[in-house]
Amino acid sequence: MLKQVSVIAENKKGTMNNIIGGISEAGIDFYNVVSNDSQEFGIIRMLCSNPEEAQKLLREEGYMVKVDNVLGVVISEKVGSLNQLLKVISDSRINIDYLYVCYIRQENNPVAIIHVQEPYEVEECLTSRGYTCM
Repeated sequence: MLKQVSVIAENKKGTMNNIIGGISEAGIDFYNVVSNDSQEFGIIRMLCSNPEEAQKLLREEGYMVKVDNVLGVVISEKVGSLNQLLKVISDSRINIDYLYVCYIRQENNPVAIIHVQEPYEVEECLTSRGYTCM
C-alpha cells in the first residue's frame, strides 16, 4: 500500500512551485506528481518519500492536505495491459474512485495508482489474480 499526499490549492501563478519547492527543501523526494485543476482550485496528488512530513509542512503553509492509502499495481508495457487490469477490477465488481499511471523508480514497469474505498480488499483480490501490488 502506498501513501498519497493530496493537496487542494488555489489555481494561481507560483502555487505549484511553492508546494513542490517547500517539500523539496525539506529533503523529501518525489516519486510522481499529478495535478487536476478547475478554474479556481486544483488537486495535486503526489507520492513522496515522507508523506507524513510533507503533509505537516503543507498544513503549516495553510494548505488543505490529506494522506490516503492508494494501491500501486504493477502492469507491463504491453499494449492492453491497463485494459486487462481494468477488466479484472470490473469483473470483481470494484469501483475505482480515480486512477493514473506512472513510473516509480524501483519498478521497471508502469504502475497503475488506484484509489478505491477498500484498498486492502482490492489488493488481496488483485494479488490472488497474479498482480504485484505496492
